[in-house]
This record gives sequence, C-alpha cells and structure tokens, in this order.
Amino acid sequence: MTGYASTFVTYEDFDIEIELKSVNSRYFEFRLMGTVLPAEWENEFRQQVFAVLKRGKIDLFVRVVEKSAKNSRVVLNMDLATQYYEALVSLARKLGIGTELTLRDLLSLGSIVEVEKLDADVYLFERLRVLLDEVLGKITEMMRLEGQKTVYDIQQSLHKIQQALEVVEARYPDSLARYQQELQKKLLEFAQSLGESALEMVQNRLLLEMELVASRVAINEEIVRLKSHLHQFFHILEGKLMGDGKKLDFIAQEMNRETNTIASKSQDYEIAQATIEIKGEIEKIREQLRNLE
Repeated sequence: MTGYASTFVTYEDFDIEIELKSVNSRYFEFRLMGTVLPAEWENEFRQQVFAVLKRGKIDLFVRVVEKSAKNSRVVLNMDLATQYYEALVSLARKLGIGTELTLRDLLSLGSIVEVEKLDADVYLFERLRVLLDEVLGKITEMMRLEGQKTVYDIQQSLHKIQQALEVVEARYPDSLARYQQELQKKLLEFAQSLGESALEMVQNRLLLEMELVASRVAINEEIVRLKSHLHQFFHILEGKLMGDGKKLDFIAQEMNRETNTIASKSQDYEIAQATIEIKGEIEKIREQLRNLE
C-alpha cells in the first residue's frame, strides 16, 4: 500500500530529517538514502521497517546535519603530505620549472585531512531509531485510513454488483419463456413448410427439445454461485471471516467467471447490460485489492 510520512527534529548537536515513502509491491524492497551512515546501520533500519511494513518498495531518506565538532576529530596525515610535497618539488626540478606550491595544492590531492567519527555516534543511532518508529507510526496510520477508504469503495462496487444481479434474476424467467416461445414458433413454422407428417413429428418432440434448450441456456446455478461469492466477499471485508488480498482476488476471479457464463447464455438485452456492469465493477475491485494488505 502506498504511504508517506516524515519528521524533522533539532537537537543541540545535530538536526535530523527522516522521510519514509512506500509504493505498493508484492515484495519487500528497501533503500536507504541521504546522509552517509555506517553500513551496519542500514540492516538495523531495514529490520525495523520490515517489522511494520511487510511488503512494498520502501525508500528511507535520512539527513543528519551536525552542529558541533565534539562528535568528530580531524586527523592529519603528515607523512602523506610530506611525500606529496617532496614528489612535486622533485618533479619541478626535473622539468626545470619553478615551484610555487601552496597548502591548497596539497589538499587538492586528497587523503591528507580526514574526519574521524567518535563513539558519540551511538547516541545518534538511538535517536534515529526512535524517530524512525515515530515515522512508521505515522505512515501506518495513513495506510489505515487509506485502507478504510479502499474497503468502502470495494463495498460500493459490491452493492452495484448486487443490484445488477437482482436485475438478472428478475429478468431471467421471462427471458427464458420468450426464448422458448420464439424457438417453438420457428420450429412449427419450419415443420409446417414440410407438410403434415413433419408437423406431427415436430409436435411429438417439441416438449423434449424445449427442455434441452432450457438446460443449455439456464443460468440458475450461476446466479446462486455469484450470490454466494458476493456474500462471502462482504463477510471477509467486514472481518466476519478470515481472508486476505489473495483470497479476495480469487473470489473476484470466480465472480468474473460466473458473470461471463451468464453473459454467454443469456439472450436478453437487459441481462447482457447488467453483466457488462457487473464485470466493470469486478475489474474495479481487483484494482483496489492491489492496495490492500
């Protein structure tokens, strides 16, 4: 599920800014950005985030601005500076050019001055862990509210499916009767064109044929199963039954399968329109399910 949260805190020795972004994904992917921190801290932060956010593409941005030097020590590499200087003077003599070396020239070669962190970083690490917990609390609350809205939207789609299914159920008996009457009429007209012997044969088999036709276009079972799927879906969303996103997606697939069968069997225009609406709402539901834990 997508989410975002941040915090900024200023202390006597440093300022800390933390941002946490989550984008929906099937897996857990973690990335730490911002101020360069000790390598072992990243794994600690990864575990801390994973304990709360089990999946998603997670970007953790940490910025630390130090406001004092008491947690650091400047180290001068005098031996290296001396070697740089002597090498440059020797090069100038061999090339026959003047030597006008400055301190800036030596510093530009690098590695002469280093900043060493002291043990006080342990305090910074604990502060970061506390603030990360705070940000995780914010992002989970945001996700909870988004999840409630997603569940509401899914429930609205389920209600629309329920209404469309009521249309299908109400129209089905009349549509089946009309289909049988039209078929009977066409068979009789065809038999009459063949003569009295054919008419008598068709009349004898007409009842049997109507029963076979009715069984091929019957959608009673599909309606019952679709209603059962709806009932189960509602109960899972309401927390009355155990379920998760994968189970709900499977139920949505089954609902779509039953709807396709109804659409293929039906000869009624209003039933066909109702199945189109049902399939549209099922697709919306499956999109929404990708955002649910």
